Amino acid sequence: MKTIQRRHFLAAATGAAVWPLPGRASDWQPTRPISWVVPYPAGGFGDALSRALAQKLGASLGQPVVVDNRPGAGGQIAAAHVLLQPADGHTIFYGDIGPFAMNAALYPRMNYETLRDFTPLTRLFTTPLLVVVPPANTLATFADLVRAVQTPNGLNYGSYGVGSQPHVWTEMLQQQLRGRLNHIPYKGAAPALQDLMSGQLDLMCDVAPSSIPLVRSGKLRALAVVGSERRLAQLPAVPTMTELGYPALNLPGWNATVLRAGTPAAALGRLHGEVVAALQAPDIVSRYAELGLAAAPQSSSQLGEFIRAETRRWGQAIRDAGVSIE
Repeated sequence: MKTIQRRHFLAAATGAAVWPLPGRASDWQPTRPISWVVPYPAGGFGDALSRALAQKLGASLGQPVVVDNRPGAGGQIAAAHVLLQPADGHTIFYGDIGPFAMNAALYPRMNYETLRDFTPLTRLFTTPLLVVVPPANTLATFADLVRAVQTPNGLNYGSYGVGSQPHVWTEMLQQQLRGRLNHIPYKGAAPALQDLMSGQLDLMCDVAPSSIPLVRSGKLRALAVVGSERRLAQLPAVPTMTELGYPALNLPGWNATVLRAGTPAAALGRLHGEVVAALQAPDIVSRYAELGLAAAPQSSSQLGEFIRAETRRWGQAIRDAGVSIE
């Protein structure tokens, strides 16, 4: 059986995605270390995932892949840096729903447009989130949270920063509950989670990979799963937002990688194949499946269409919630 025929047969038999074979992509080889730019500080989920994938990529590409944390301005600092680099495949921009879909509706002026200035590489994971609270507070169920939100003082919640998915999602929750939720933004997930565990915050919406270990160890309590139609196997007692009667709030997170627009097709093809291979490595799959994530790679064109759809969806949600950043 010819190579391409065999590849398609195996993919059809296993249900795996079939990626288009880029023309002469294997001819492209990095000639210096690759920079993997992360728009968040060290210590959070995105940073940890980036470092795990960078290690795999470095081994397969024969060049170091160095994680470069450039937090701030909702990802605009990182985006500006990437746009100053040559469009030659030596800079990969990691991001998620914030910089790649939400920012267009959040900021009246931006220093980039995702699909104008960047070429989609591949989606990585789709990510459920958890509504979590400190174990010492009195919120034992989501119904308790609803009642507390509707008191005069309401509750204080943290987020990774103004315009992050936890911020926008919790503002949507506030609007739906018609209660009071006071936002306290942080510079990244790690400091917000520290204050949540110490009881300085009342609640937070956090990505499941960060919170599942904290819930299992008793450092946090989970009240609801966001972005999954089924309960998480790791936390089978925690209901989903759909179960709780809020299907419109059951919105998953996701992350992806892009390159600067104008990157040669050979570099795009080689990097796509290597990132997808790293994403589907058995140790990566098992590590992140245990944390509730599902690997969800896409072709460059599929990711482009996905980003367009998510930009429209979150743009409407952000306008409906009245969230904006000056």
